[in-house]
Amino acid sequence: SRPILAAQLSDDPDFITPALILADEPSLRRYGEIMDHTWEAIGKLKKMGISPEFAHYLLPNAVAVRFTESADLLNLHHKHRMRLCYNAQEEIWRASVDEARQVRQVHPRIGRYLLPPCTLREMAGARPLCPEGDRYCGVPVWKLDIGEYERLL
Repeated sequence: SRPILAAQLSDDPDFITPALILADEPSLRRYGEIMDHTWEAIGKLKKMGISPEFAHYLLPNAVAVRFTESADLLNLHHKHRMRLCYNAQEEIWRASVDEARQVRQVHPRIGRYLLPPCTLREMAGARPLCPEGDRYCGVPVWKLDIGEYERLL
């Protein structure tokens, strides 16, 4: 995956800012400074003749990774059932919300079933709605449209 990542990188900072950082101005300023410093350091290493492969070891986990994904409907449905749960890892959850919104925009009939498990269980009349038991996130997600999904971790 490193050659693919290297092919899309530029000399300009390109990173994702977590929602928690966006919510706090001093943290946002510091975060931006650190990201700028990181890309400057990568640029300096490249100018010194260090190969990009080694310079890219400085890249933060927040580096933006862009990709195109394809899947059959069965596996896409399964993926979203797992990854749209509010307990999913932040980056995976946000990418899945974005993807589900895109599918809904292009094909609303399919998109209306790309939902987290609690919402699918609510549609089916299954109880309890949340299959996570005592790991329930505390948000009645089944009452929300995907356009209303928000979380701050």
